[in-house]
Amino acid sequence: MTQESILFRRDKESILFDEINLRNIESKFGTPTYLFSADQIRRNIRFLREKMLKHNPRTKIAYSMKNNIIPEIFTIIANEIDYFETTSMLEQKIIEKITLKKKKNIHIISTNIYKPDGLIEDVIEFPNLVPSETEQVKCESFLAIDSYQDFKNIEKVAQKLGAKPKVLIRVNPGIKMDIEETIFASADVTAKCAVIISKIGPIINASNDPTISIWLPERQFIPEFDTAERLVKEASESDYLDLVGLHCHLGSQITNIEYFDRFFEVVTRFFKLMNEEIIDKLKILDFGGGYPVEYTHCECVPSIEDISKSLSKNIKNSNINPEIIIESGRFITANAGILLSKITITKENSEGQKIAVLDLSTYSDLLDILTAQWSYDYTLINDLPDTKQEDIYNWKLVGGTNDTLDQLSHKTFKCNNCKDFKKEKKEIAFPRDLETGDLIIIKSAGAYTTCFNSTYSGRPKPHIVIKDTTSKQQIEKIR
Repeated sequence: MTQESILFRRDKESILFDEINLRNIESKFGTPTYLFSADQIRRNIRFLREKMLKHNPRTKIAYSMKNNIIPEIFTIIANEIDYFETTSMLEQKIIEKITLKKKKNIHIISTNIYKPDGLIEDVIEFPNLVPSETEQVKCESFLAIDSYQDFKNIEKVAQKLGAKPKVLIRVNPGIKMDIEETIFASADVTAKCAVIISKIGPIINASNDPTISIWLPERQFIPEFDTAERLVKEASESDYLDLVGLHCHLGSQITNIEYFDRFFEVVTRFFKLMNEEIIDKLKILDFGGGYPVEYTHCECVPSIEDISKSLSKNIKNSNINPEIIIESGRFITANAGILLSKITITKENSEGQKIAVLDLSTYSDLLDILTAQWSYDYTLINDLPDTKQEDIYNWKLVGGTNDTLDQLSHKTFKCNNCKDFKKEKKEIAFPRDLETGDLIIIKSAGAYTTCFNSTYSGRPKPHIVIKDTTSKQQIEKIR
């Protein structure tokens, strides 16, 4: 059974989301409204864990908090997993609150490119957060060192506190990536995060793949301080830090399986080479995120199963056996949320296009449409015609501000898996003509949407509603 069939069901002339009649949501809470399914969040976590553990038994799943910073979502997730990736003091405080409330093992990986001293202190002291009467709860914290200055700052704070925090070196494999194809690429030589693996010769020599040199370009410039090799060596010799592993990040919504394969190969080979130099101090290999979701029906993305197999293959080829951490945000929350919107007015232009104006804005409610030319699936959910009716009525969907860019049209992209070229669609097909008052849902709107909400153009932020079958209230408005 697909996620689509689990979450969406036609009931007479309407489409239900997680068995909810969305007209009732509109009547009770208004629009625009984000609606989340707690059950789908749980299913996503369990699916991700199952597929990763199937091929990589030593895997831990971490939730990347920045993609959705709703505390109630964190609480649902904290009942399923114990590891959280944090990037800010606010996220840190939310996790501390949940840890004290639940009194359970929660582990954090702090990864931001810059960490203020106060945040470093909080992360270092996190394992001591739980009161003494509950000492059986053992929490862990890891600081992912992003640069040489970050290394020195963390070392300075650790020395002041008289602590020896566990640290990971955040490394950049510097593989060849097409930035136009993968807009959120984080593992190419120009990436702003992490420190570059500067010596590619040993990795090429250790590889069994003759094409690896194509994917691993020569370094045009070697930084004096910010190299992965230097930081691994200095951190391993530090009197104030406990180096336990490496951290890396391919990017966000990576849809090319070849990128995963090359990324895993370079990082696992580097892990092996560094451990030989520092006598097996590295125990943890955190591969960050990038695990994709299917936003539209015409989009092909690699499966979690295939990604897990690629990881397993490269772990075995490199002859290492680390504890693996997978950080996922988008895969956990994206398809668990929708944005419910209403058509406020319709009009036509001089080219004969029919335009439906929604009561949302891409600027404040779906920012990825503008920043990343993102495509979503837009569905009419009320007063539907016979199920055999094809989608032949073309409409242009736009946001409710005067801004020219405030439009919900699809982008042009080339599928990395089927190699088919998808043409841009400025209009979207529906099973009937649209009318004022119709309800449109934007599917898979649960990731990197609510965290970007603003009051641009004086518009109030959308409501947020969560349906949780394990809760007494079941349907709860939290904003």
